[in-house]
Amino acid sequence: MDVIEIAGLRKSYRRLRGGSRVAVDGLDVVVPEGGVFGFLGPNGAGKTTTIRCLLGLVAPTAGTCRLLGADVGGELHRVVGRVGAIVETPAMFPTMSGRRNLQLLGRLHGVGPRRVTEVVERVGLAEQADDLVKRYSLGMRQRLGLAAALLKDPEVL
Repeated sequence: MDVIEIAGLRKSYRRLRGGSRVAVDGLDVVVPEGGVFGFLGPNGAGKTTTIRCLLGLVAPTAGTCRLLGADVGGELHRVVGRVGAIVETPAMFPTMSGRRNLQLLGRLHGVGPRRVTEVVERVGLAEQADDLVKRYSLGMRQRLGLAAALLKDPEVL
């Protein structure tokens, strides 16, 4: 089974002063189960826009996106619980520890403290897990975001 299917994806944005800007134009991507796919390209190449379309955060101008067999446009609710993602900079409560942030997220997904400890160790934040997030470096915040994405042991990351 293909876990990601993107066909003819196009996304354009209207400019404030008229006209439009094309962020993605005619993208086709297929990622099979167990596959790995990476987006590489300069700023403005459409990497984040593609991921936002795939996660249902923005609607494509044209084309289709399917995730775990579900059409993102109308069936995403069926599979979104099986997906972990980070889009740009993860948002966390800065006055709480990394561990506390993950515990709160975990409660939303029925994940207990043991899993929080596992993901904190997996991303290399075990020694800093109880520090306040506002004291984290950018790299540590990214690791914390990755830990959050891993919490529910997603089929697609």
